Amino acid sequence: MAAVLLAGLAACGCRDSRSTPAGPATEQAEAQVRAKWGKGLADLPVVTLDLISPHNENIQNEFAWAFSLHHAVEYGQRVELVWWDVGGGGSSIEKYLQNLYERADSSGIDLLWGGGEFTHMAMAGRGLLEAMELAEDVWANVDEQFGGVAMYAPAPPTSTGARRVYWIGSAVSGFGFLYNTGLLERCRIAPPRQWEDLADGRFSDLLALTDPGQSASAASAYRMMVLSQPTWTAGWARLLGILSNARRFTDSAGSAANSPVLGEALVATCIDFYGVIRVAEAPEELVYVSPPGQTTFTPDPIAILKNPPHPELARRFVDFVMSRPGQALWALPMGQKDGPMRFVLGRQPIRRDVYQLHEGRMAKNIVNPYRAGVAMEVPKDMQQVNFSLLRQLVLSAAVDNVDSLRAARRRLNELQADPAGAAEYQRRLAEFYRLPDDLDSLEKMKAVSARLADPRENRRTTTGWRDFFRRKYIEIAR
Repeated sequence: MAAVLLAGLAACGCRDSRSTPAGPATEQAEAQVRAKWGKGLADLPVVTLDLISPHNENIQNEFAWAFSLHHAVEYGQRVELVWWDVGGGGSSIEKYLQNLYERADSSGIDLLWGGGEFTHMAMAGRGLLEAMELAEDVWANVDEQFGGVAMYAPAPPTSTGARRVYWIGSAVSGFGFLYNTGLLERCRIAPPRQWEDLADGRFSDLLALTDPGQSASAASAYRMMVLSQPTWTAGWARLLGILSNARRFTDSAGSAANSPVLGEALVATCIDFYGVIRVAEAPEELVYVSPPGQTTFTPDPIAILKNPPHPELARRFVDFVMSRPGQALWALPMGQKDGPMRFVLGRQPIRRDVYQLHEGRMAKNIVNPYRAGVAMEVPKDMQQVNFSLLRQLVLSAAVDNVDSLRAARRRLNELQADPAGAAEYQRRLAEFYRLPDDLDSLEKMKAVSARLADPRENRRTTTGWRDFFRRKYIEIAR
């Protein structure tokens, strides 16, 4: 086991959280610790907690500082959080953890935090997450499902009947797009308002999108775009129209969100907190839009990994993140009680009561997803759209065929602009949106999803999809 941990440390570049900065929260904790434990913060013993997470350093630092102060007051110990960095999002983390558990019963890491619900679903499905009990006030303020999306994964109850989960959303993520107002004005393009606007020919070669093979959050966003239509075929047509306007596919959601800032693209699809942060940095240049009624809010979960090295401390951290102060940290501005010390995090709490407790005091652009008309309700049959299959399909249809896709889209734009080519445009457009025969209905998708679990069948099927789309795009572009 020691060899596994040393190899992991060398590979991941772990980063530990440092001492909390000076400020009112630190001063208050110092006074409370002296009154309760008879010594100052600096004199308390230090314990460590290991986490693996794609969260940025702002989130890591703010929660590390807040939890360490909370733990010092409540338990007389300071906590140093050690963050394992494997250089990627949820997909990379999932692969890394699976590799560790193939070699040992423990990964040497306590908590998996962030990376999207599908990463946590996969880990729970492999039996690599511990069941967790939660405080009663959490159950009262987090729905099992919201808008047709699961907010936590129930686990078998304890022998006394206490409810448990394998993972629970620590925040919710919405999806939208970020655009550069100055660049749009120069190009004389009206600002987009809905998802369908991004599929319009005027945005050809002007969008920054993310490779879903590198980012689980991007794959979730693409699934949400599909779910914003009433049928699978209509949803795929919307998504493919947007994908075909891509200027490039970045390797991370953060890189895509930087593109309108740097002038590399006019518009980028992104998670809400990336949009909020970019707008806060350049409010005169950037606008973030979360299309009302066209956005699902998905959980960004937290979970305790199987056989954690510090199980009790891990449970305390989950309790803190899910508490009212922990949830407020996501959304409050700096300087407020329970707010961040140095960085506005700009994320949506998952607890309903936090929106009520802090109404009117949250950071700008924080949207209450529970307000009527904000979130999209996903029809029951559309909930069957398989996340993993759709990710593979986007790779085959767009990322692996990007040059052919863009050429086909340019040809369609030419035909659309020519009145004499109307009939030919409609014929080629129908062909452009046509799905492979094994995916042209939700029923067929279910059958294919089951087959993709076999690696050999997966390769054969996805290779067939790539060839199908490539041939089709080449024919349309002629």
